[in-house]
Amino acid sequence: MSAFKNGLLSEAAPDLVLIDLGLGQESGIDVIHWLADQSLRLPIALLSGRGDCLLDTARRIALGRDLEVLGIVNKARLITELPAVLEHWHRGKATEQNAANPAPAPPAPATVTVSAPPCAQTPKSPLDVETLRGLIDQGAVVPYLQAIVDPRDGSLQGAETLARLRLPDGQILGAGDFIPLAEDHKLIYPITQSLVQTLIEQRQQLAPLGLKFIAVNLPASGLDDQPALDLVRALVTGLGKTCAVHVEITETACSLSPQQTQSLAANIRLAGAKLAIDDFGTGYSSMRVLAELPFETLKIDLSFVSEMFDSPKALSLLRSIIAFGQNLELQLVAEGVETEAQRQLLVAEEVNLAQGFLFGRPMSIEAFVEHYTKAPASAGTFAPSMIYSSV
Repeated sequence: MSAFKNGLLSEAAPDLVLIDLGLGQESGIDVIHWLADQSLRLPIALLSGRGDCLLDTARRIALGRDLEVLGIVNKARLITELPAVLEHWHRGKATEQNAANPAPAPPAPATVTVSAPPCAQTPKSPLDVETLRGLIDQGAVVPYLQAIVDPRDGSLQGAETLARLRLPDGQILGAGDFIPLAEDHKLIYPITQSLVQTLIEQRQQLAPLGLKFIAVNLPASGLDDQPALDLVRALVTGLGKTCAVHVEITETACSLSPQQTQSLAANIRLAGAKLAIDDFGTGYSSMRVLAELPFETLKIDLSFVSEMFDSPKALSLLRSIIAFGQNLELQLVAEGVETEAQRQLLVAEEVNLAQGFLFGRPMSIEAFVEHYTKAPASAGTFAPSMIYSSV
């Protein structure tokens, strides 16, 4: 093992490292951590004869340490899987070489280019609780919409509402930049109230799109029974005949106060909205939550979608979640769809709806309406959206 490590630390380090997880006294897992500790970012492939589950766990460990994993190889399928990994590696090397040594382009006519001076990178404005509170009072919270489509043809079915914050200099902050601060200081209610009010005010602009529903989120810190219910009732009444309202609640939020959530969920349904369990599979009480609450929609967390082709185990787990939801007669929404291969598999598994960058990033209501007015919801043929928001 010492000779192996010394070789990796030398100037003649290899281009690829094959790691057998069952090395003996010092395991392949130990080697993974050693590589990361030494900041050796060499591409690796993992081998084991102890099953796909162990290989998948080892892959996650390596990725968690920022190592590049080209593939995993079960020794029972060594003759087919290892050549595939090596071929993938060779293709990547060839692509890198072509990029580094492009073919010479024909000489271009002499030109003089006058360019504007480079724009300064706008630093993120510091955000404290008083600044956030003031911005909320000034109406700086804006709803962005992300399309939820039929994965078979990409036709628009609904949209999820996502919170954004517009700073005085025009910069738009994503939810991750201010929602945690809002949760810590009990500002979720006014943020949600602002989103609901804007959606109601914009209902006439949204009406021509023919949306079947608009989804809004109720985070864990926003599950105070009566205020949350009042917001849902206001949105159901305000949108009227424009579209239905779906309320998304994470299973983690449900588990924090089960009895309170049961009452709130029942009253949300009685108010005329439908319930969706969000980020399904990431908490610890998924089945219990589905048994106790009147959900009609199950949103498959994006982690299961993004990893579907990473290992046989990941794909089997995704299919199990899909079958589970179908057996309960729930509407299924796959989150985080980014590739055509993912879309095709979800169609084959008969998933009802899909959401992700393949179909469009979150965008302002104005941009959303403009885009889908030009691309009608009943287009009938799938074409990935080319609209990308900067947020």
